[in-house]
Amino acid sequence: MPISRTRRVQHKVHIPSSARENQYLLAKFAITDSLIERISGPVDHSSEQPFLPFYKKLSEIFFKINEELDIESGQFVANDKFARIRFSPEKITAQTDQQILFLYNSRYHFSQKAYFDGKKQASKIHLVFLSNGNEVRHDSAIFHQKVVKAITKFTEQSGMAKDEMRICDHQHLTYDLFAKDKGVQGNQVHKLRSISNRYAPDEISIPENTDELTYAIVDMPINRRLRNLVKLDDSEGENYNPLYNYIADAFMSAAKKHNLNNGALIANGLVPIVRRSEDESTVAKGELMMIGYNPKSMNSGYTCKWVAEELVDSVHFVFVASEQDKTSHGYGKFLNQIESVLHSIAQKLKYDNDKEELIVRFHQHIGFYRE
Repeated sequence: MPISRTRRVQHKVHIPSSARENQYLLAKFAITDSLIERISGPVDHSSEQPFLPFYKKLSEIFFKINEELDIESGQFVANDKFARIRFSPEKITAQTDQQILFLYNSRYHFSQKAYFDGKKQASKIHLVFLSNGNEVRHDSAIFHQKVVKAITKFTEQSGMAKDEMRICDHQHLTYDLFAKDKGVQGNQVHKLRSISNRYAPDEISIPENTDELTYAIVDMPINRRLRNLVKLDDSEGENYNPLYNYIADAFMSAAKKHNLNNGALIANGLVPIVRRSEDESTVAKGELMMIGYNPKSMNSGYTCKWVAEELVDSVHFVFVASEQDKTSHGYGKFLNQIESVLHSIAQKLKYDNDKEELIVRFHQHIGFYRE
C-alpha cells in the first residue's frame, strides 16, 4: 500500500454499526437579583415558595421558544445539580444529591420539563437542549444552529446580555470495543473532524473565544474473573491494591507504548468529569471526580485514583487529546491509538471478548459566549 494511502487509513476509525450517538447543548447562567426582578418582580419572602413565580415564568419563556422553533426535548434545570446525558433504550430521569441524569433514545424519547424547588434560590440555571432524530451526528450542525437561535431569543426576552450565558455543545459516540466479537455486523467509518470543521460547510461560524475539548472515557466493569487475576491479601480486611496496581500497570504501559500522554485511571466509585483548565487537576467533589486538562499541554502524564479498601463496579480509563492529537483530518488517529491501548490492556487482562465489555465513549465538546 502506498505511504500516502496508509496515512489516510490511519486517520480513519472503524467503529461498530451499533454505536450510539448523542448531542446536547447546555446554556448556563447565574441567577441574579436583577434577573429575578425583571422576570417576576420583588420576591415575596413571606410566601412558602418565594421563588416559584420566577421559575415558572422563566421556564414558560424557555418552553414557548422551544415550541416555536420545533425543539422537542428541553429541560429547565434550576436545582444546582450537575446535568449528565446518556443514551438509553428506556427513557429515565434520575437524581442524586449532586446529579440529574437524562437517559434517553434520541429516536423515540421526547420531553419538556422543569426541575426546581420554589423554596430555594439556585445559584445557576442550566437550559438543556437534547437532540432528537435518526442521524444525530449528521444533523448536529442544524441542531446547533437551531439551539443558538433559541438561546438568542431567550436572552433577549429575559433581558440578559450575551456575556451572561455560556453555551456548550456536547457530542458523544458510545460503543463496545468488542461488539464485533458479540456478533454485531458492519461498521461506521469516521475521521472525527473537529466540531468547528464539521460545521463550516453549513456556514456556521464558531466564535474565536471558543474552548474545545476532545477526550474518551472507557468503562471496564469489574467481574469475578478480573478480581481473581491477582491474589488479594485479606488478612487485615479488604485490600484491593494488588488488583488496582495490576490494572494500572497494564494501562500505563499500554498508553506509553502507543504514545498517549494525557489521561487518568479512576477506580474510587466517583464519576469522572473532564473539563478544560489552564492547570491540570484531579479533585474529588462529592460524587464527582473533576479532572482538569489543558489541551495545549502535550505531556501531562497519567493520574491514578483508587481506594484500596473499596471494590468498585467499574474502572474508568480517561484519555484526553492535546492540540497535537488533532490532525488536519480530525481525531481519527487519536481514537485508533486509544483502541490500540485498550486491546493491549484486554490482552494483558486475558479478556473474554465475546462475553466482556469495554465501553468507549468518545466526547467532543466546545464552549463559548456569543459574540
